[in-house]
Amino acid sequence: MTYHRTIHFSDTDAAGVVYFVALLSICHEAYENALQVAEIDLKTFFTSSDIAIPIFHADIDFYQPLFCGDRIQIHLQPIQLNETEFEINYQIFHENNLDKLIAKATTKHVSVTPKIHQRNPLPLFLIQWLQGNLNNC
Repeated sequence: MTYHRTIHFSDTDAAGVVYFVALLSICHEAYENALQVAEIDLKTFFTSSDIAIPIFHADIDFYQPLFCGDRIQIHLQPIQLNETEFEINYQIFHENNLDKLIAKATTKHVSVTPKIHQRNPLPLFLIQWLQGNLNNC
């Protein structure tokens, strides 16, 4: 699964380089886009009172800087870790050089009941999304 994006001025810090939090946010955009492409209703997914899928861990490594106007591709690979968790691995490349990794990131997600903050098995539609992505990567 691939997400295309142009780096905006608002993604950069005072030195004109993409701020690490901004690139994590862009990775989250790619995640949301992947859900939409799978026809998962984002409003329902993110506002459900029955289930929440928060991120409990995120990390990012940069190998070269990104600047305003750079066109990037983010390659996503979601992986189910167990019955309540999954992670998404992101590889970020310049669109004009897909052989050189610019950055990589990981987000780990857990399924919980929002009212009692107790872990739940991942919902079936999300397992199907994860399995569909595994077959396409």
